Amino acid sequence: MPTVKSSRRSMLVNVGLVVIGFGLLGLAVWSNRDKLRQVFQRQVDFRLFALAFVIYVTALMATFVRWFTLVRAVGLKFRVVDAIRLGFIGNIFNLVIPGAVGGDVIKAVFLARAHPANKASAVASMVIDRLLGLAGLFTLAGVAGAFAFGRANVQVQVLIGIVWGLLTLGLGGLFVLFTPQLYPVLERFTAGRAKLGRIVKELESAALAYRSRSRLIVGCLLASVCIHSLYVVAFYTASRAIFDALPTFAEHFLIVPLVLFSTAVPLPFGALGLTEIVSGKLFALGQVGEATLAAANGTIAMMAFRTVMYASGLLSLMVYLVNLRWVRELTNPEAVKILADSDLHEQLTPIEP
Repeated sequence: MPTVKSSRRSMLVNVGLVVIGFGLLGLAVWSNRDKLRQVFQRQVDFRLFALAFVIYVTALMATFVRWFTLVRAVGLKFRVVDAIRLGFIGNIFNLVIPGAVGGDVIKAVFLARAHPANKASAVASMVIDRLLGLAGLFTLAGVAGAFAFGRANVQVQVLIGIVWGLLTLGLGGLFVLFTPQLYPVLERFTAGRAKLGRIVKELESAALAYRSRSRLIVGCLLASVCIHSLYVVAFYTASRAIFDALPTFAEHFLIVPLVLFSTAVPLPFGALGLTEIVSGKLFALGQVGEATLAAANGTIAMMAFRTVMYASGLLSLMVYLVNLRWVRELTNPEAVKILADSDLHEQLTPIEP
């Protein structure tokens, strides 16, 4: 009975999130209806859209290779073709299916079933991959902000300061996680906070598994910066396909990483609607022409980029359908349950050089 109630509650939450997402998208479309009408009246450069798609998929596949590298680093046998296949399947889950078994869980289940004695290592690879991806995103925005600071207006300078604050906090957190001597500090900080303490323990153990692979971690961090740079280029290319009144190419390296960060908000279809609004607000800060026009351009630019994202989603869907029976085996409750016993802080030990 509790399972039924939990399932109904989950379904209601997912429906609610879908309604919110489409509501926000509707608001973004209605607020910029005049500009959208102008865009549809002009000639769209589909060659640039195609180029943006190729760049986006290249970046997406690079994230799969980054994860593959991290998995092999913990001594698990793994084929790059499986990393790419799982990556595309995970992409469709993360992008399209709200509230379902996440793409990361599918990857972890696959590795856990292939290596039942090393389930925790599978989870650790996912944790570190996520952390490095996020760190790369803010590193890119922070470096771009440093170059743009001198010629930016006050609002953008404040934004750059926030980015650097978050970047410093994130890199500082990674430094602490990869420095076991500082773990007592974290334990004192989380004392009396059971849930937070468990999360910190999981992060500590995941970092500990890669502690002797510092060059690999730095390399993957730099790779993450390059990957997010490709996403920025794809965003810019898709935007240029529909209009010319845009921030400069360099300014995109500050704006787009923050736009992409908003896709992490737990709304369906890649934070549908919310990200369009955020993009408009960030474009307006740059004051590219009149502020209202800049905001409209930013919102529509994100819509153009989302078209590219969903095109990659169609490619991911094709991979998903080809492997449908295999995916069902990975997502059934019994398969997912095998991760429940993967307590990282109890199972993982540092990897020796």
